[in-house]
Amino acid sequence: MKRIKLVLLFASAVVLVSTAGCAKGPESESSTPTQANKNAGQGGGQDPSASPLYAKTARGDVERAGLAISMARDYIKQEQWSEAVVQLRAAQTQIDEALGRKPPLKEQYEELRTAIVRAIQSAENRNKEMESQFSELQTRVGALKVYSDQ
Repeated sequence: MKRIKLVLLFASAVVLVSTAGCAKGPESESSTPTQANKNAGQGGGQDPSASPLYAKTARGDVERAGLAISMARDYIKQEQWSEAVVQLRAAQTQIDEALGRKPPLKEQYEELRTAIVRAIQSAENRNKEMESQFSELQTRVGALKVYSDQ
């Protein structure tokens, strides 16, 4: 009887020690700060070249312009007009790069560029009625994304 208690006590001690060591969990590759930064920079293990945002194509230019337009819209809501203008100019630069690639939908890219120029002028004048312009810009960007996939 005493021997069984001793074996049970020893077995429970072994189980307790082994689970206490595992409570923290196994160390992963991203446990060090440099590994975590590398993984974060790679989109959580995804290949960054798979995203159209990073592509050096007209589609990538449209993605980046759409992101800049979205950021400009957020800045306008916060009444940070100069930051909004910077983002709209970044979007204009992306569309200019896309036009330099001679995309098949050149007319639509030029219309988007014209709409961006109008939005820049409105932001510089601090026009508080810009919501409709941002809706137009985002609609045009969305249409270019759809049509460039076909």
